[in-house]
Amino acid sequence: MVDIHPLVICGGNGTRLWPMSRTDSPKQFQRVGDDGSPTFFQAAVARHRGEGFETPVIVSAVRHRNTVAAQLAAMACPARLIFEPMGRNTGPAVLAAALTLWADDPGALMLVVPADHVIEGDINTTILSMRDAAVAGHIITFGIKPRYAETGFGYIVDGGANPAFPGLHKVSRFVEKPPLRKARLLVESQHAYWASGISMFSAATLIEEYKTFDPDSFVAVQQALAHGASGARGLLLNPDHFRHAANQPTEQVVFEKTRRIALAPLDVAWSDVGSWSAMYGISKPNHDGNVLQGDVIAVETRNSMVRSDTRLVSVVGMSDVIIIDTPDALLVTRVGHCQNVKKVAEHLKAAKRQEAVAHNGSTDSWGSYKTLVDRNGLNLSTLICNAGASLDIDPVRQREVTVISGVLQIGTGDAQIVLSEGERALLDNRQVSRLSNRSDEPAELLVMTQSADMALADCISPVPAGIAPAPLRPGSPARSLSDDPVPHARPA
Repeated sequence: MVDIHPLVICGGNGTRLWPMSRTDSPKQFQRVGDDGSPTFFQAAVARHRGEGFETPVIVSAVRHRNTVAAQLAAMACPARLIFEPMGRNTGPAVLAAALTLWADDPGALMLVVPADHVIEGDINTTILSMRDAAVAGHIITFGIKPRYAETGFGYIVDGGANPAFPGLHKVSRFVEKPPLRKARLLVESQHAYWASGISMFSAATLIEEYKTFDPDSFVAVQQALAHGASGARGLLLNPDHFRHAANQPTEQVVFEKTRRIALAPLDVAWSDVGSWSAMYGISKPNHDGNVLQGDVIAVETRNSMVRSDTRLVSVVGMSDVIIIDTPDALLVTRVGHCQNVKKVAEHLKAAKRQEAVAHNGSTDSWGSYKTLVDRNGLNLSTLICNAGASLDIDPVRQREVTVISGVLQIGTGDAQIVLSEGERALLDNRQVSRLSNRSDEPAELLVMTQSADMALADCISPVPAGIAPAPLRPGSPARSLSDDPVPHARPA
C-alpha cells in the first residue's frame, strides 16, 4: 500500500485573530490554547504522523523559515521544507511540492493540509481508505457536513456515489461563499458539504492537470524549483521565476475544471478558526461559560473569552465579551462582532503601524527579545540569551551587538570572540553568526540593525540542545567578525 506525504501549507495572515496573529507571526504559528498547548501548525503536522504517512512536506513563506524550523524541532519531527519568496496563493505552492515529490517517486501520493484549522475526531481512517482512489487518478476533496448556514465557507455539492470506490462520491458543483439565503438552501438540501481545504491526489495527477489548465504557471514553478537555492535549511524557490505563477488557489486552477474531481465526506468536528468567536467556540468553557487563558481573574463574568499573554487581566461584571491582551496591544470586542476585527488590522496596516506586522517582543526557550526602535531603516532591539543557550542570527548589511550584562561568545566560521559587559562588535554581513551563552547567568544584548530586510525575530534560529559552540583557540584575541570598520571588540 502506498504511503501518503502530508503537505502542510503555511499561508495566510489570519487578520481576524489580531492581535494574536500578525503578518510576521500569523495564526498558524500561535498556540491553540493555554501555555503548553501546540500551535495550529504543530497540531496539523502531528495529526498525520504514523503508519500510512511519510515525512511531511512544509511550504511556507521564507520570512517564517526560522519559526517553522523551531516548531518542528520542538516536536522532533523531520520534514522537507520549501520556502516561497512571495505569496502566490495555494496553487503554486501545491504544484512545487508535487514536482518535488514526483522527482523522487513518480507514484507519490499527497495530502494537502491547511496549517491553521482545528479538527477533532478520526480523520485518518477516511483519508487512508481513499488511497486506491488517488492512485487511480482521482483528485479527492474532503467535505464536512455543515452544522449551519455559513456564508464565509465554500460548499461542495454531492453528485452521487462512485461505485468503483466505497465511500467516494462524485462532485456535482462547487459553490464559493454563497449569500445567506443560498447557504441555507444548500444546508437544507442535505447534499452539500463545507469545503474543508483538505485534498488528496497523486503528484503525477496534479502535474498533468496543471499542464492542461495552466501551462504558464507550470513552467514558472518548474523553473523556480530548477533555479532555487537548496541547502540544509530547505529549498528557496527562485523569485524571478516564481512570481510569474498565477496567484490562484488550486481549487480555481484545477478542482473546478477537472473531470477527475471526487468527494469524500469526513465525520469529524472541524473549524477553520476564522474569528475570535470561532476560537471561543472550539475551547472548553468553565461552569460560567468562560474561556480563561493566562493570568486571568473573572468576577461576575459569563460567556466570555479572556486571554492574557504576560500580565494579570481582571474582568468584572461582563458578559459575551472577547478580551485578548498581548504585550503591545489589547483587543476588547463583543461576541458576534469578531469578524470586524479584520478592519482594525487593515487600519493598522494602512497607517504603517508596527502592531499590524509583528509582536513587540517574544519569549522562547532560548530567551527573549524586544524591539525598542524600528523606523527609517534602523532597528534597535534588546535580546536576552538564557544560560546555556545558543542561537544563530542570519546576516544583513550591518548589525552590531553590545553586551549590556553577562558574557557572550560569538562565532562565525573559524572566527570566535568573547564579549563582556560594555563591549560590542559587528557581526559578519556574509554568513550566519552563532551567539552562545556558556555561563550560568543570562546575557542581555543591545542589537542594532541597519537596512534590515527582515525583523530580528525572523533572523533568529535556536540551536538545538546538545550542539555545543566551537571552542575558542587558546589565547585567541577578541576580534571583529566583519570586514566593516570595527576592528576589535571594545568598550561601548
